[in-house]
Amino acid sequence: MRKVVDSNYLRKPEFREYLSKSKANVAVLTDYAAMEAYKGDTLVGIYNSMSVFAEFPEQVIILKNTLVTCGLNGRGDGLQKRLIDTSQTKQFRLYCERLAAAKAGNTALQRQLLDLGQEATRHLERMLSDAEVLPTVIEDIARAHTNDELRILRTRELYSDEMVKKLMTAVLHTAATMFEGHPSVRAWPDREDLPNTFIFRAALCAYLLTLDWISIGGAKAARGANVTTIRNDMVDVNFAAYATFFDGLLSSDEKVQRIHAEARVFLAAVFGCHISGANL
Repeated sequence: MRKVVDSNYLRKPEFREYLSKSKANVAVLTDYAAMEAYKGDTLVGIYNSMSVFAEFPEQVIILKNTLVTCGLNGRGDGLQKRLIDTSQTKQFRLYCERLAAAKAGNTALQRQLLDLGQEATRHLERMLSDAEVLPTVIEDIARAHTNDELRILRTRELYSDEMVKKLMTAVLHTAATMFEGHPSVRAWPDREDLPNTFIFRAALCAYLLTLDWISIGGAKAARGANVTTIRNDMVDVNFAAYATFFDGLLSSDEKVQRIHAEARVFLAAVFGCHISGANL
């Protein structure tokens, strides 16, 4: 099993249980999980967050950073393989050894960790400005739905055909906008490969996030929420999207688990994707 691990799961006893249960159980680490481990009090957070990983260094896969991932093609063959940073994965044991040396007092390594921590903090802080516009996005999407459709969202009933059409249109539009403006995109994917791109799956999970907010109170609820909470939801979208390429998601957050599960259903049933994680 290859499962993407959410940053909120790294210190859970269940995470150690997952890795210790079988050597075939692998944790997939994204750049956002690493950033959240580095941010804030770096020399405390990173040691604690990586402690379980350090016990099982051969059961970890490191993914390429999201900037690079957004430029990858969506061909079905080698889908997982293209996401993996082979070099960092092979060097993960060495990374854990350097973490241990830093914790033991190696000041040069500590300075490197602190630099990474400052970079991670700056990146996550820049996301706060994007989080501020989410209530407006939620409001616009809510207006595009009828009262009956809003009731379906609140009661979590099966989507109507019209709601599925609206989802497909919105996700395709969002993905197109992201492709056009992203610095890593060199060419548009073929139609059949589009749903296998990270950008498309991130757009799908982002749309499902807005529907989830609508189900619990919509723009009003989002405006009443702390902007950091909304930013964290946006980070969770990345975990949910990455996990659709693998065998699932390890997270203690019910919302991101729900978005990930819904995304897998839509990718398979609506967009015809193979999402079992077998495309090695």
